[in-house]
Amino acid sequence: MGIFSKPSRAESQQSATTLIAKGCSITGQLKLESDLQVDGSVEGQINAEKTLVISETGMVSGEIFADRVLVNGRFEGKCYAASIEILSKGKVSGTLYTDDLSIEQGGKFLGETLASPDKQVVDLQGAKTKVEG
Repeated sequence: MGIFSKPSRAESQQSATTLIAKGCSITGQLKLESDLQVDGSVEGQINAEKTLVISETGMVSGEIFADRVLVNGRFEGKCYAASIEILSKGKVSGTLYTDDLSIEQGGKFLGETLASPDKQVVDLQGAKTKVEG
């Protein structure tokens, strides 16, 4: 089979991790179906369906929407995730929306943490607005 055959592409997409290398700086919105590792810097919004890793040299500023977030570098902003881990060298400043937060010894967190937004609550607020209006 050639290197560009469909089965090869399908396999590589399933196991791919996108890497933003040290020294690389991105501003804008990123949307990924795969894992993302940030060794450089990102300013803006990240939508990752799987895991986002901010390494020791990584910096993210803005909004994160992901299934799982591991911070060993710096993060400033708002983060919405099922699970957030601040590792020993991680520094987080902002608001975290999660039901599963862990902070390793040495990790730093300045801000507030709130429960994950519940879809049902949003639906109820919308229904309440319709009744009142």
